[in-house]
Amino acid sequence: MDAPETTSAAPESRRARRESTRAAILQAAREAWAERAYDDIGLRDIAGRAGVTAAMVNRYFGTKEGLFREAVGTRDPSPPGLDSIDPADFGPTIAALLLDGGHKAKPHETDDAYDPLLILLRSAASHSARPVLRDYIEQTVIPPLADYFGTDDPTARERAILTLSLVLGINVLGRMLEVEPLKAAEDDPKASPELKNILGAMLQAAADTPSQRETTTDPSPDRTPSR
Repeated sequence: MDAPETTSAAPESRRARRESTRAAILQAAREAWAERAYDDIGLRDIAGRAGVTAAMVNRYFGTKEGLFREAVGTRDPSPPGLDSIDPADFGPTIAALLLDGGHKAKPHETDDAYDPLLILLRSAASHSARPVLRDYIEQTVIPPLADYFGTDDPTARERAILTLSLVLGINVLGRMLEVEPLKAAEDDPKASPELKNILGAMLQAAADTPSQRETTTDPSPDRTPSR
């Protein structure tokens, strides 16, 4: 009676070990490429982190590019509840999210928590990584934003790209280069309240359609700029 259970359990055990090994390699790759650029990390580095051999990494992912593509993944970096954000409040909402640290992945919340945008920023200058990152931007990052701005709006994709450029710029200057006052905002969201207002206005301008901008802009030639 016990024999069938024993023989059927062995393949399950091997499958579980394979899945565990694969997950460990992938997690090690994500941690490594979140710290350093694509060209600065070799398969031996990742194998060492995962506690396996480089041959094992090749066995599971084929090539370094194949592993990198899976490390970047298809995780949508859009803020949770994007569809529920009132378009009129898009700019202030996203600015608050960026400057309050809500855009960061929170490692330890789940086993596979990672920040694909940080991996992207680290390796954007790599000629080898660029095709993978371009695919990620085109297939995963831009579509949700373009859909939010309106599938029937011919400028939706352009507005999504402009919004994304602001988001990535905040990440580069604040998180990676630690330029002030963005660095201060990273450490303390209350450090520069005006920064959030300015960024919110910029994001809102990218989000609004031309017709919306016309209704919120005073065209009067006698308007005196505030100082």
